Amino acid sequence: MKHTYTVVGLGVFGSTIALELSRLGNDVIGIDLNPGLVNDIADRITQAVIADARDEKVLRDLGVHECDGVVVAIGEDIEANILATLIVKGMPKPKVWAKALNPNHHKILEKLGSDHIVHPEHEMGLRLARSMVYPEVMDYISFGDDQFTVEVRASERLAGQSIDALHLSENGLQCLLIKHLDQVMAPPPQRYEFKLNDKILLWGAIGNLRKITKYL
Repeated sequence: MKHTYTVVGLGVFGSTIALELSRLGNDVIGIDLNPGLVNDIADRITQAVIADARDEKVLRDLGVHECDGVVVAIGEDIEANILATLIVKGMPKPKVWAKALNPNHHKILEKLGSDHIVHPEHEMGLRLARSMVYPEVMDYISFGDDQFTVEVRASERLAGQSIDALHLSENGLQCLLIKHLDQVMAPPPQRYEFKLNDKILLWGAIGNLRKITKYL
């Protein structure tokens, strides 16, 4: 289903979001005060506008109040970030994703009722550090309480072995699926023998997931 989103702030973070939302088939309005940033993205999203997101009338004239979601991606001007968030949260329809620059800013965005608060630099730093320590982990999602799904790649060490080689049950872990080329096996056959570069989706506590990295 196609949705309509507004992205306020078209720096690296905001423009990346706007372009991906557009690539996924959504209508996207991009707003920034910098003409260069607006021009760079203008022909790749539905509408790119040089405008001040601190002006509620401007936002309503652009139809922001009718959007399904708004991303406040302003990264340097905390005051503008907060005012834009405040204005959009006063609109009944849009869900609001707001970028926080520090813990105090996060608290303010919480008080304003932001539906989602993101710390892209912090989160990317965590991902980079974890990928350095666990290079076999391709991606992961946290579900809270130290529960994760992780996508790992079958190395030469694991190739030719079955799921038993991962010692999942004794560590309280589950293998949710295996993808070999274009074939997805969910749940995977217990006797399946891994092929090099198979993608494996695992679920469990982060401490237990760390224990089995030696088998990957």
